[in-house]
Amino acid sequence: MERATILIIDDDPVCTGVLLAILGDDYQVTTANSGSGGIDILKTISPDLVLLDITMPEVNGYQVLKFLKEDSSRTQIPVVVISTLVESSDREFALKLGADDYINKPVMPEAIQQVVDKYL
Repeated sequence: MERATILIIDDDPVCTGVLLAILGDDYQVTTANSGSGGIDILKTISPDLVLLDITMPEVNGYQVLKFLKEDSSRTQIPVVVISTLVESSDREFALKLGADDYINKPVMPEAIQQVVDKYL
């Protein structure tokens, strides 16, 4: 059976490393360390799930989310925001733009596994 593909878009190497440690054995994980890098990857692959940071320089997570949801071939890809932004308005805005879920950093392995299980 082919492993599901998860795309992690996050400019924080520590968070990316933690997510890789949690998910790398069970899923095909691709990473991008910037929003623009994530968009470039999304132009070439269609992952089964995107884990997306919001606060990144130049192209932020909200812009990546808009890119994903504006293209009909990508609107079905579930997007889980993983962010340091803890205000309810940040969560509401991400969900309004089309995010399927929102998790606050620091990430807890159980929370990541639960959300991945929910969408894959």
